[in-house]
Amino acid sequence: MKGADRSRLLLAVWFGGAFAGNLANAQDRESLAGESAAQALKQSLEAEAAQYNLRYGPVRYRPGATLGISYTDNAFYSHDAREDILVRPEVKLAALWPISEMNALRLTLGLSYEWYLKNTRLNGDLPLVNPGSEMTFYVFVGDFRIQVHERFSYQESLFFNTLSGDGERFYNFNDVGTFARLDNQVGFDVDWDLNKLVLSVGYNHESFNSTTTSFEYLDRASEWFTASASFSLGDKVHAGLEAEASIHDYEQEGSLIDHWRMRVGPFLDIQTEQKIELRAGGGFDTAKYDDSPAGNADYDSYYFYGRIRQQTRLFTHSLTGGREHFLGSNANNLRTTYGRYTISSSAIDHVELGANVSVNFAEEFGGSFTEDFTYYGAGLNVGWLFHKYWRSDLAYEFRLKESEAALRDFHRNRVTLSVTYTF
Repeated sequence: MKGADRSRLLLAVWFGGAFAGNLANAQDRESLAGESAAQALKQSLEAEAAQYNLRYGPVRYRPGATLGISYTDNAFYSHDAREDILVRPEVKLAALWPISEMNALRLTLGLSYEWYLKNTRLNGDLPLVNPGSEMTFYVFVGDFRIQVHERFSYQESLFFNTLSGDGERFYNFNDVGTFARLDNQVGFDVDWDLNKLVLSVGYNHESFNSTTTSFEYLDRASEWFTASASFSLGDKVHAGLEAEASIHDYEQEGSLIDHWRMRVGPFLDIQTEQKIELRAGGGFDTAKYDDSPAGNADYDSYYFYGRIRQQTRLFTHSLTGGREHFLGSNANNLRTTYGRYTISSSAIDHVELGANVSVNFAEEFGGSFTEDFTYYGAGLNVGWLFHKYWRSDLAYEFRLKESEAALRDFHRNRVTLSVTYTF
């Protein structure tokens, strides 16, 4: 058994014993915090169940279907742009099984397919499983709120957990139209509510596998651990300490090296009566590699993030920024300092408007590959609910990469028209 395997086994045994002991203690006593949380959870479940319009026995369903047509002037994210038209059919299913007044099993599944009309070699053999597809089980016991989940996706886009690239995280590839990969995460999150203090822990085992042969070097198994202690300073203010640690084992011995990484620091969470929400945090960030041939993969650094969101009568907008380290695509690490602004409005009846703009100042390093680049993004969306069950969307997306490396610049425009039917 490898040292990393022994470490995981010891952590699992230790956490399992500690959790079982705390759970037994919680069941032996009454808790005002637990009673309050139980009522809130019960009301939330009742409100959620009302959103499902189909029912079979105790299980409630909410199916839907979308057909989208997109035009892009750069299907391969390349300095040598080639245009294409994509047709994307998609079906979604959300299901809810209320097992009791507070415990429920949820399933969210989205299946789609992208069909390229010109560059047909980009057409995959399998349907896509959308990010956000998951099965979750919620349990409430005494002071403890427990969520057990399995999250899964099969994607070919170059963005994390998003269909259109709305997020800040992306794979730093050029001259690549699709990157097919299967990502599966199974784990749990536990909150221990002690009224003024909430302790939280989480664990995820991730299996990441590429079905694109040239990217099989990215195949890995990862263990993700999270923990936080949040102290209430009032009804609308919380502060505390948060930590994240992870262990990564790559199947191939090559440019990406087995390692562990960790970050820890304080955070502040504020909600005001004026519907302004603020979340900020930062602290120490580090990674240690088993063996780094180039000697430049380890880092001892810092991270920070901040997000402010305001909801007004006419619109909702938010500003997000930060500096963080992620797993790299070509090298071991991706460091990015980013900023993003989004705004949305439903002030016009049956119409939703949205826009965003973002910038990432990034560096990929650790190993023989290194690149400094800036990545810009912008988008617009107009949604029209023209019937009780029908909705249409018109969206525009712009991407621009400016790199210090030769032939790794590109710009990309994409326009999408879609129609959605929700049963």
